[in-house]
Amino acid sequence: MTVNKVWEKLRKKNREPYQQFEFCVGFAVMLISSYLIMLYSPLIQRTLPEGGDSRMQVSMIFVVAAAGCVIFVIYAAGMFLRYKSKEVGVFLALGMDKGRIKKALLGEIARCMFKTAVIGIVAGSLMALLIGKVFEQIAKRVTNYSFEFTVKGITFGIMYALIITVVIMIMVFRFMKKTNIMDILNEQRKQEPIKKMVTSTYLVSGIALSVIGVFVGYILPAVVIRFMHHYLGGWTNIFYILVLIGLYRIMVYSVSCHRKGGNPQKYYRNMISYGMLKFMGRSIVRNMMVITLLVVGGLFSAFYIPLNNSSMQEILGQYEDMYSYSYTEDAKEVTQKEVEALAMKYNVEIKNYREARFLQVLGSGVNRDNVDKSGKLEEIYQKKYVVYECISASQYERLTGQKKDVAEGTYYMIQSPNVRENIFNHFDDMDQLYLDKEQLYMPMKYAGNLTYQCLVNGRGYDENARFVISDQDYGRIKAGTAQYLAVKQVLFDNTKGKQAVSFANELYKKFADQMSDKMNVSANYDDYKAESAKSDSMYCMAATYDPENPAMESDWKYEPNFQILKQEYGMLTYAVYLLLFLYVSVICLAAVGIISYARSQSVGLSSRQVFSDLEKLGANHSYLTKLLKKQIQKVYVLPTVLGSFVILVFEIMLLKLNDGVITKGEIYLIPVLMLVVGIVMLYQFGIYCYSTKKVKKILGLEE
Repeated sequence: MTVNKVWEKLRKKNREPYQQFEFCVGFAVMLISSYLIMLYSPLIQRTLPEGGDSRMQVSMIFVVAAAGCVIFVIYAAGMFLRYKSKEVGVFLALGMDKGRIKKALLGEIARCMFKTAVIGIVAGSLMALLIGKVFEQIAKRVTNYSFEFTVKGITFGIMYALIITVVIMIMVFRFMKKTNIMDILNEQRKQEPIKKMVTSTYLVSGIALSVIGVFVGYILPAVVIRFMHHYLGGWTNIFYILVLIGLYRIMVYSVSCHRKGGNPQKYYRNMISYGMLKFMGRSIVRNMMVITLLVVGGLFSAFYIPLNNSSMQEILGQYEDMYSYSYTEDAKEVTQKEVEALAMKYNVEIKNYREARFLQVLGSGVNRDNVDKSGKLEEIYQKKYVVYECISASQYERLTGQKKDVAEGTYYMIQSPNVRENIFNHFDDMDQLYLDKEQLYMPMKYAGNLTYQCLVNGRGYDENARFVISDQDYGRIKAGTAQYLAVKQVLFDNTKGKQAVSFANELYKKFADQMSDKMNVSANYDDYKAESAKSDSMYCMAATYDPENPAMESDWKYEPNFQILKQEYGMLTYAVYLLLFLYVSVICLAAVGIISYARSQSVGLSSRQVFSDLEKLGANHSYLTKLLKKQIQKVYVLPTVLGSFVILVFEIMLLKLNDGVITKGEIYLIPVLMLVVGIVMLYQFGIYCYSTKKVKKILGLEE
């Protein structure tokens, strides 16, 4: 009988280790292949712009997801090889040639990998198809793009399965390099005790290192740049290593430090449990660290979903009008009559249509784009800085209904609600405007902000800044400038008919098709800076947009702002990122469950003799069950609680340090984040109950 035949019989008799290994590999291949098939489908590709931050973010998400899958596949393969070690050791003890065993083991693994990879890719394709059809339903109101399988998506899925196979084969080669038969035989029962003696000082140092790491790595750079306008540089990131060291010390203390203290009775009652934990300490601590980091990664990805949705809803709720767009006066853009005719075609009624004229004029400002050699932010005042857009107080009142008396020589900045100054942008940076016809500067003084979201361009600062000035100053600028074209601003609302989305789509396309060449510029384009900037500078780049596909994220200074499309396409874009981050969250939390479960099984296998001896000494099943639960709880409770606490605190700090304030909406969001943490804890509790039940069965402790 060949080795393969013997292993085939052993496989039939011991299906559980094979099933666990095949499930982990198949699950990883299914998730990543479905991710890739979805990612490279036309439906997703046409939603994401070519190049830019969005695709970079998606690529980073994929790297995290793929790495997470590799981690738990390696862990599952390690557990499987520990199970196979006994069989390999027996064959070696019987005198079988190691090369023959290696060949048979590689064949066994290859068959398992081929089967699970095929099943994983097929399951991933079906999963991608199901999710793709759901996406089609979300997107059908705003686009006719459909989900399709692509050669690239399927090919990359197969390549990932091959990479996992190669990684596992390398593990098999390393496993078979061991020469000591007893080492191989005892691999399954191998223990890694913690030999060092630790005190409460060890715990305090762990907490201190974690706090110092977070403070120097994250909080200190943000505080210094905000209040001292100084960049500390990338060296502060090194201090994040202290967080890992600190967490490790906390884990070691929780496993190895147990003293009599003021309650010696408790210590003596749990002495056996403490000893068992310390005997397996190093491997337990290692597992606890991995689980903690995976909980952090899983929750970070899961938190993105409510955070992003809240941010999107808050932004959309700030717009006062359903339609807002502007264009330079050299463009033959759609007139009011054309808009009304188009609306009639789609049975939509136009309401409250109004127009106004912004003048483009060169003005002063403060350049804060660079830092000096020491890392301090440079603030360079420039009399000719960027081109601003200015509107008269009377026209502003006609557009917005807000009456404001603006004194000559002063200006109000048009800004978003709740906007704040930051280190790069101040409200009062502009203090004079240049009249090119007269070749003189007109002094101006900042008087405050006016809020009207529909009139805010981009960030609302520098080349995107807009000001309200007095009618007298407006007349003087109009007469004294001719270098830059004026900009017409249009605002209106409409009734939400059944074809309102179709109307908005066609108006968007019509606007893009009829725009002038001067409007085909990116969001950061500036007429003055473009004169001296290099061709690849952000101040003179062409626009990125698609007239046929408003769903695609664009980089376009004159992009029309149609709320009905923002809402519909916002949901589509949100769904894309929801899917991508959800994949990462599922992968990390699946890895948490698998590693926790595998560690629980290891407790049962490695401690079977201890439990048997205790039973012979008179311990009843109730005591042994309590002892078992204490062993298993160590892997679940502290890593889950610590990981959840760390990421929750980090997210709250992120909300605060991003703009220096936590808004009312963000405060309401904190309970939602806590709910997500609660769900993850319930998930871990479910895995704990299941794994405890399985280990009790292994040890014969079932009631």
